[in-house]
Amino acid sequence: MAFFLQNAWLIPLLPLLASAIITLTPIRRQAMASAWLATGLMMAATVLALGLLAAVAGGWALHDGKLVQLAAHHGEHGAFAFPEPNVVQRLAWAPTGDTVLQMGIYIDGAAAAMLAMVTITSTCIHLFSIGYMAAHPRQSRFFSFIALFTAAMLLMSMADNLLLFFMAWEIMGLCSYLLIGFFYERPSAARAAVKAFITTRIGDVLLLLGIVYLYAQAGGIAFGNEEGGIFHPPLLERLATETGALGLSHAAGIALLIFGGTVGKSAQFPLHVWLPDAMEGPTPVSALIHAATMVAAGVFLVARTFPIFAADPTALGVVAFIGAFTALFAATIALAQFDIKRILAYSTLSQLGFMVAALGVGGWVAAMFHLITHAFFKALLFLGSGSIIHAMEQQPAIQRIHHHDEYAAQQTAQDIRNMGGLRTRLPWTFWTYTAGYLALAGIVPFAGFWSKDEILLDAFKHNFAVYLTLSAAAFLTAVYMTRQWWLVFFGEYRGEHPVVFKNPDAPAGHAEHGHDDHHHADHHGEHWHEDPRMIAALVVLASFAVTAGAFNLPLDGPGGHWLASLWGQEAAKLNPLVAGLSLLIALAGIALGWYGYRNAFATAADTDPLAARAPGLFAVLNAKYQIDELYAATVGRLTASLATAWSLIDRAVIDRLVDGMGRFTFGLGKVNFIIDDTLLNDGPDGLASGTQGSGRQARRLQTGKAQDYLIYVFSGLLALAVFWLYVIGR
Repeated sequence: MAFFLQNAWLIPLLPLLASAIITLTPIRRQAMASAWLATGLMMAATVLALGLLAAVAGGWALHDGKLVQLAAHHGEHGAFAFPEPNVVQRLAWAPTGDTVLQMGIYIDGAAAAMLAMVTITSTCIHLFSIGYMAAHPRQSRFFSFIALFTAAMLLMSMADNLLLFFMAWEIMGLCSYLLIGFFYERPSAARAAVKAFITTRIGDVLLLLGIVYLYAQAGGIAFGNEEGGIFHPPLLERLATETGALGLSHAAGIALLIFGGTVGKSAQFPLHVWLPDAMEGPTPVSALIHAATMVAAGVFLVARTFPIFAADPTALGVVAFIGAFTALFAATIALAQFDIKRILAYSTLSQLGFMVAALGVGGWVAAMFHLITHAFFKALLFLGSGSIIHAMEQQPAIQRIHHHDEYAAQQTAQDIRNMGGLRTRLPWTFWTYTAGYLALAGIVPFAGFWSKDEILLDAFKHNFAVYLTLSAAAFLTAVYMTRQWWLVFFGEYRGEHPVVFKNPDAPAGHAEHGHDDHHHADHHGEHWHEDPRMIAALVVLASFAVTAGAFNLPLDGPGGHWLASLWGQEAAKLNPLVAGLSLLIALAGIALGWYGYRNAFATAADTDPLAARAPGLFAVLNAKYQIDELYAATVGRLTASLATAWSLIDRAVIDRLVDGMGRFTFGLGKVNFIIDDTLLNDGPDGLASGTQGSGRQARRLQTGKAQDYLIYVFSGLLALAVFWLYVIGR
């Protein structure tokens, strides 16, 4: 066990090493070698993370380099405090006045669980990507980016202070930009990458302000309950009682600024708009962002700094409201989407809302539990959608569109209206996807039931309005996931005559060519293929979607409350009423979804049943409440106007001022050149030349002949006599 505790720092280093080797060495020219290098090092990191989790779960810790056994810790009722860490390794990093800022790793139960979840999920995504990205010419670059993305999340999970946490957080922001815009040739991907980067930067600025605020008040930003740590009880008490700006306590002000980072990173309302557009990246990127990295980081941020939030209930109230609203808001939008990945994206928004709301009502264990289970089944669903899209893109009708417009072909392949009957064509994908669907819908005994039920239980006990909101969101989750699952896997295949995506960025007529090109003969018939590497990843994740709920069963006895015990927190007890209502809500949603869509879409062009019954409502939901358009008309227009005004100021004032200063400086230079050339160069040069000429002439007088000198003397005397007689003597 000592090996895993002592070498925990290797866990983020291994994927970072993979990224560096692929980027800086000739191996980048070998696509498959790069892919397997990144995957192999991720597997090694997974082994280390699982060993570390086993050591932490066994109560082992390193103190002064020695292996010791920690006493069991269980949270008291109504209290929250992180237990003693198992590993703290710090190095002096930078002087800060009279002290030295230290950087290092801080491993406790929460960090160990996150490391295990991230490495397992990311390894599956790496393995899946080997098959999914095999034909892409930039495969090596892709694996370099996702390895760096994972390394940043792992470093963030084990960071011992908020500055190192923030540095890893920002590296993930860079990686999300690079991966969302991986198909940078497409204008839509470039726009989505910029949108994600700018939107999340808003939250990041707030987070940075919160870190600075905390440092100003606490004199440090290191995690820990001891003196000098930001969770030290006397410090938290002072932050909660002293008032800062706007009449808020320091604790509330710091917590709300930190939560701003979560709103951006975890795509909570109103900064949610970037996440659905992030689907422009390759499907494994979507799985990585939605499951193992990026959005999970925002929830983990609040969980990691939870004692500051708990110090003042004001901040927790805001967190609960934003989370519950986002959960219901995103679930309604998912009802009216047709892109298989965007439905899952809005599902992620909704599930993140569940986690954030759970933290807001004090359900720390429930939020972290759902964060872990959701990572497994959401990665499964995204990778399953990737398997479906990969197969759809090989079909004749899609291939004809691809001949004219690759992007339109991909978007057409992602439209659930163009699918149907895929359960017999893609059997492995169907069964594993079904496991993820049932977990997300909240059906017992799948993982999502246990973690979502615990969130609903905490909301039921502490905030009934939040409970009702989350229950409505859970019901809609079952509805839209049943709609998606049924239209994709059941009925007749509708892809022979698909609804073709109209690419707004395509040259005029190209999309129409793809749609009308039915007179072209098919070069091949239907060919449905499931890549074994993809299947392996799906099976592993499906096993967790089925069994991960056992990590924290609300039952006394062996295996029960395992995560709560690992984290040293109070264990939730099973409430048959809440659990029964949770299951009933899920079953009712599934029943409504099946009833509404069991006979829908005989052809791809048919009208959605919800659109037929409530066209106005469907249009609003399909347009995502036009939040993007609202932002474009307000913030976007204001930004564009400010940019235009600044451009005018730049050209009319700053450019002219700079150009004028340039001309003035150029004129001064000319004057200086003239002075320098005429007086400083030509003057001394002329004097020197004259001196040399005079010397040469004087030298000629020195002949060495006495008679010449007598003539010079006589001539001089004669000249002096004449001067005396005619000038002075007159």
